[in-house]
Amino acid sequence: MNNWAITTSKSRGKHNLGLSEDARCLANELQIPEIARDNKGIGKLIEQYALDILLVEEENSLVAHWQDGQSFNYHPGMSVPRIKHIKDGDSDMLVDVLGIASGDRVLDCTMGMASDAVTISFALGSEGSITALESSPVIYAVTGYGLKHWNWQQESKAMRQAMERIVPICCKYETYLQELREKEEPQYDVIYFDPMFERPIMESSGIASLRKAADYAPLTQEILELAGTLCRKRVVVKHREGTLKHLHFDKIEGGKYSPLSYGILNAK
Repeated sequence: MNNWAITTSKSRGKHNLGLSEDARCLANELQIPEIARDNKGIGKLIEQYALDILLVEEENSLVAHWQDGQSFNYHPGMSVPRIKHIKDGDSDMLVDVLGIASGDRVLDCTMGMASDAVTISFALGSEGSITALESSPVIYAVTGYGLKHWNWQQESKAMRQAMERIVPICCKYETYLQELREKEEPQYDVIYFDPMFERPIMESSGIASLRKAADYAPLTQEILELAGTLCRKRVVVKHREGTLKHLHFDKIEGGKYSPLSYGILNAK
């Protein structure tokens, strides 16, 4: 892990309030050292402590700052309009491909900023559950904190509840799936992957900063097949044109005019 630390906002630091309980628990979980803000600027703290990354707890968010000046903070992204469309009675392609029903259990192996996880959680409803894995400690910290503290005034109660139902875990999906293999029966109905690729189709400034901390380890056929033995319904992989040619699926579904499609492997 890169050299990193966590501190508080200038306003909290000025009043010697320190980190919130949630931020302190996160720091303990990931073994992130806490440093005093002392009314210093972010660049000054990074220089003083020779940090690669500094996490700063601001109001309703945890922001990651890099040595080169780039930063990354949580935003629910496309889950906002997608959930609105679902509420309006429209379909969501990922939800349809997953084939989920109320009460299902879903494992999202690649949480990222959790846009898909939030949408899936909303579609599952209060009876369902979703576990979201993230191998990058930085992304896990920022997104995990964001799911708890996003500015709820901007969103509906239903979306807030969808965020709260997500159980994030900082873990490589290879390790987690190997541990699931020891269970006597499948723990999930659907397992989902959205691998990160070196060359994205399109990229916002927020995603660009996220990519600095992302894990680019490729999804292998071996892991895909293992996942197929660990679920009751199917494994679904988000498929960007030309990026997953090395993997074999039972079928591929996608929009005719969309660069995105979904590889489906039925449960074994």
